[in-house]
Amino acid sequence: MARNLRSLLISILALRHGRNQKQLGAAAGMAQKEVSRYLRQEEMEDDIYERLLAGTKCRPAEVPIVMACLESLDFLENGQELTPEERDEVEMGVLAVTRLIREVLTEAARQSRTIPAFDDYPRPAELEPARWHAGVVFSLLVGFTEDQRLAVVRVVREIQSWALVERLCEESVVEASRDLGRAASLTRLAKEAAERVRGPEGWRRRVQGFAAAHGANILRVTGELQGAEEALEEAKRLWLDGADPDGVLDPGRLLDLEASLRRAQRRFEEALARVDEAVAVGRCSGRYLINKGFTLEVMGEYERAIESLLEAELLPDVQGDRRLRNILYCNLGFNFCHAGRFAEAADLARQVHDAAVQMGDEIGVLRATWLDGRIAAGLGRTVEALSLLEQARREFAARKMWYDVALALLEEAALLLDQGRTGEVKTLSRGLAKVFEAKGVHRETLAALRLFREAAEREEATAELARRVLCYLFRARHDQGLRFDP
Repeated sequence: MARNLRSLLISILALRHGRNQKQLGAAAGMAQKEVSRYLRQEEMEDDIYERLLAGTKCRPAEVPIVMACLESLDFLENGQELTPEERDEVEMGVLAVTRLIREVLTEAARQSRTIPAFDDYPRPAELEPARWHAGVVFSLLVGFTEDQRLAVVRVVREIQSWALVERLCEESVVEASRDLGRAASLTRLAKEAAERVRGPEGWRRRVQGFAAAHGANILRVTGELQGAEEALEEAKRLWLDGADPDGVLDPGRLLDLEASLRRAQRRFEEALARVDEAVAVGRCSGRYLINKGFTLEVMGEYERAIESLLEAELLPDVQGDRRLRNILYCNLGFNFCHAGRFAEAADLARQVHDAAVQMGDEIGVLRATWLDGRIAAGLGRTVEALSLLEQARREFAARKMWYDVALALLEEAALLLDQGRTGEVKTLSRGLAKVFEAKGVHRETLAALRLFREAAEREEATAELARRVLCYLFRARHDQGLRFDP
């Protein structure tokens, strides 16, 4: 500490605690004149400083708090490497982060009175309180920017827990289908937290492997399959080198994530094998069977997909998770449509819609509208189907969801072509222009759409062609190696 700050520090603390120089001297065993002389000096010896500091009767934390304030003021005046405006911005940022960290620490301290320390491998009785605590911490972190969250996780020892890593990973899976940027941010935060988890080395490595696997999952979703493969191998290495004798972290999770990657790589039989392994050892069998159903759907095995989803529907983790139930019902509804079982799809449609509304999931509500349109088409209610499909197509377009626009458009076109309305289809097909300009639509899909559009322009398109391209697009969305046979 700079010597000339000591007298200022003593003066501030004495003033805060309502002590004048006479009272300060009495507490420090000095005459008032001595106190006055020491406080006017540029330098103050260590023993004098310690006596006067004790005389202020301040709490230990008050000293670094006041010093931090004085350092900030000094930076505002002397931070020559930045402009005055930049210095103001820096210090306002420091204050904002400090407030956020104080909020998290306050809540963490209050809640942790009944939470065990996170310094060892968790005992069975500690699991539920730890997960509850992680939920509280996550609710506090959720409103922060990524930099603020990282700052908090790096400095707040009380929240550097395996349970927070687990919660962040769970949330990243949820967000991967909603907001990929947010999902990636959560996996980065999970990795930071995992690196700071305490306890036996084997347990720490297992937690780090768990976090790393979810980072690999984000790469898979973004289409970076080679990077995802490398990241998953590193995650598996950490996981297998680690130890979790009581299965605190779900033993089936890495297998389930690997299955998703194998599906994206078109290694379908391996994907199904990994899911079966996950079901055998994990504790979220319903989730895994939903993944299996989706893999079978991508393979075009719609009846088998339906069997897997119906099996998953009865399992506790699906029954207890509204989001998973909604995913299951939506997937099941579309598979019923793929298989021509429209009456059974209709029985699910209201559940899909209501669940999406309850969750505030706008995209889910939109997909429910699309599903209703497909069901109406399959049941021969053409006027209703065209209205619903047009509504879905326009709302997809408003959100720039161009692949979904193409799917809804082809469904509309097939119905119009059934009625010989080729001129309307010619006009409708021009809506594919935005799809051709969109990023992320692979070449084979574009070729299939171009074939249909050219036929529509010549007014030679048929309902059969529209449905063949539609069926291809459904599968090619998640199987980009699939070829279209014209």
